[in-house]
Amino acid sequence: MKKRSKLERGMSYKILLLVGIVVILLIGIGAAYIMMKSPSTTTSTTTSSPSSSATVSSSSAPSNNFYLLVFTQKGIVQAINPFTQTSNFLGFQHVVNISTSVPQQVYYWDEVPAGEMFNASYIVIPVNNGSVYIINPTTLKVVETLSVGKSVGFIGVAYSPNQQYVAIADGPSGVVEIINLKNLQVVWKDTFVSPTGKTYYPCDVRWTSNGEYLIVPMRFNNTVDLISASNGSVVKMVVASLGSQPYMVSPNMQGTMVAVEYAGNDSVGFYSLPNLQYMGMVQMPSGITPQRGVFTPNGQYYLEAPSNKNEVVVISTSNFQITQTISLPSINPQGLADIGITPGESYAYVVMHGSVSSGGMIVLINLQTLSVAYEVPLTTAPAFILPVSVSTATYLVDNVLLPPITGLHC
Repeated sequence: MKKRSKLERGMSYKILLLVGIVVILLIGIGAAYIMMKSPSTTTSTTTSSPSSSATVSSSSAPSNNFYLLVFTQKGIVQAINPFTQTSNFLGFQHVVNISTSVPQQVYYWDEVPAGEMFNASYIVIPVNNGSVYIINPTTLKVVETLSVGKSVGFIGVAYSPNQQYVAIADGPSGVVEIINLKNLQVVWKDTFVSPTGKTYYPCDVRWTSNGEYLIVPMRFNNTVDLISASNGSVVKMVVASLGSQPYMVSPNMQGTMVAVEYAGNDSVGFYSLPNLQYMGMVQMPSGITPQRGVFTPNGQYYLEAPSNKNEVVVISTSNFQITQTISLPSINPQGLADIGITPGESYAYVVMHGSVSSGGMIVLINLQTLSVAYEVPLTTAPAFILPVSVSTATYLVDNVLLPPITGLHC
């Protein structure tokens, strides 16, 4: 066999060396490419960290995609844009002709489900002489009048979770009933009175979040009744101490808890749903009378709106202690008419009655900061609010309501 020369052997070594270097480079480049294409464990962990997620949540923009229909004590409805300081008042209409010389007023509560737009077939307006006006929401005309009671006093309306029914409670007559809004027929009606004929005075009515029950405080019977929404039978009840006078109720959005305002001892009690088991009691600060409240959407707090103070009392539902108070603008006489949760669940809206002569106010409370976000002064005395879509309000302003005027009083 012929031996290779030194030159040939040197060339072979160089070729092998060159091939080795190329292979090493190719392996390195391939590995680097694979690493670049693979997700980094460190980067992924940082992006999805709880602190990062919480920061995004806390800085999320509030939901302002709604307007308000404000119903005043003397039957005037106003369309309001609460998010502008220059043109809040969009238009008005006198939908119910109530004389200013009699005590009958549109004064008490008319509630849509918390966090929802009004989208029912009819607007149901209670007047505190026992009458209920059925209003066409596209024309704001009265299409029917119902007679629930005959005496002056509390009467309130609550829409079902699907807004296809309304529950009505009339204190002076003791009547609780449900109306089907498709045909305006009474589903059932019951009268809650003592054996001697004295009214138990159903002061309020609220639906549980699943629509299965009504929660009704019977003020002069000192009970809070859980009533079947399908047939009116009493399923459970809380028997309160004598003279405590359960006055108003508000369930949370989760359907697990209800708060009860007691007018007889100025306290708020908390009970489980649907079992009505006692959970806690909060005594109001001296001089404050509880009246109406609402749970925050996450259920962490209960916002109490007193009947005689321009402030909202914040109650923790974890330990049933007052954590703070939210001061509201000064309006006389002091006291709040209603409180609810706006569509999108960014705000609680507070209705301040004020007076017929000086007007009232709407205040939006930011639910992330629990502080006042918007104030809308009114020359009229408001009774209750229905949150509506911007398109609905715009239609009413363009086709039904009269243009804004100054000095409008109810």
